[in-house]
Amino acid sequence: MNKIILLVLAACTLHTSFAQKTFDSAAYVQFYHNYWEKPHYSMDTTEVHLSTEEKIAGLGKAWAEARLNFANFDLIAGTNWDSLYQAYIPRVAAALNTDAYYKVLQQFYQHLRDGHTTIYQPARYWQKFAAVLPLELRWVEGKVVVVKNLSTKKEDAHIKPGMEVVKFGGQPILEYIQKEISPYLSFSTPQDSTERIYRYELTPGVAGTNETLELRTAAGKTFTHTLQRIPVQQMQQRYPLASFTVLKGNIGYLTLNSFNDTGVVRIFDSLFAQISKTDALVIDIRNNGGGNGQNGFEILGCLTKQAFYTGKTAIRKYMPVGRAWNNPETIDISGWDWKPYKKQLYAKPVVLLTGAATYSAAEDFTSAFRSINRGKVFGQPTGSSTGQPVSFNLPGGGGGRVCAKRDYLWDGTEFVGIGIAPDVLVTPAIKGIAAERDEVLDAAVQYVSTQKNIAVK
Repeated sequence: MNKIILLVLAACTLHTSFAQKTFDSAAYVQFYHNYWEKPHYSMDTTEVHLSTEEKIAGLGKAWAEARLNFANFDLIAGTNWDSLYQAYIPRVAAALNTDAYYKVLQQFYQHLRDGHTTIYQPARYWQKFAAVLPLELRWVEGKVVVVKNLSTKKEDAHIKPGMEVVKFGGQPILEYIQKEISPYLSFSTPQDSTERIYRYELTPGVAGTNETLELRTAAGKTFTHTLQRIPVQQMQQRYPLASFTVLKGNIGYLTLNSFNDTGVVRIFDSLFAQISKTDALVIDIRNNGGGNGQNGFEILGCLTKQAFYTGKTAIRKYMPVGRAWNNPETIDISGWDWKPYKKQLYAKPVVLLTGAATYSAAEDFTSAFRSINRGKVFGQPTGSSTGQPVSFNLPGGGGGRVCAKRDYLWDGTEFVGIGIAPDVLVTPAIKGIAAERDEVLDAAVQYVSTQKNIAVK
């Protein structure tokens, strides 16, 4: 009898221990919502020594983030990403310090040829580059040319626009760039590369440090001059979020230098009463590196009565179980329109100015401007990269990002890796720079002057 009771008790215990729980869908969703890393960029400036294992793990993370998220592998179809990963393992393992390690990672990501897909060095590294030389340099007619001298020192005043920079830090400038900048640069097109080099990468350094340049005048005379670096913030002040002036012939000239701040929309709205009194409008986004495309669409919504396309998007969607069914990915193709809602409308002729520094959300602005058919685009092709980057952390305090969204024009035209071509190509010349003429603006003004009696229907 006792044996029977024990068997019954054991059976009950066995049944209780194997009771089936109910699938908690909410908990499952919440788990995977929190599963993914929350990226943050550390401002800790302490130098970190990385072990070989940590360096290889960081490379593996950079490889995996791109493999999972990168939207533009089809543009580099000849690149074997897995083989590159294997080839870079001994290179990161051999890196002597954290700075050298991050340079190798930058070279690794350069193979992806995308300006929104980059490796960021730790904050300690960026402390060294908080200032720049007070010059604007550009690549013009196959030469490195001074476009503006922004120094306030009398001893620097003899450096004039149009002069060629021949040497930088005692080296021929192109040799310096090929050695110190080009191997680590992320870019999408040749125009993107040159713009990044001369606009952003060449002159930074420690505030108060000097750099000796060798320059050549139009007459062929060379001379050397030493310039001191000034804080980056002072240089950035020359590009306010937005500005407006009225040119000869009652033509408005509106510059929009960033879409990264909603303040650009507030400034535009505050200026609209003045803008509305002009007979034509030139909008200049040549110095606009992007930000939030919605800010640009807010402004474009005041140039038309009709809803307009902002562009189209392709997004990879990976389905793990799909690999078992031989269909691991689907592609989501979508597009949106913008419905103007503000009462203010500028119905007179408009021209848009673009260049190689017109980038990201500024290219989205250019795409949407094309869709509303409000005027021509003057200048040079845009930088050619937009999308939505996915950010991630890396060992040693740095990080990276991968472009996870492919954008193209509303009519299907590709521009990532190409750039948006202007309707009227205007290329600045050294003679024009030396004479301090803005040849792109001049051409746009001349054109729009003939269109002043044409209004939006």
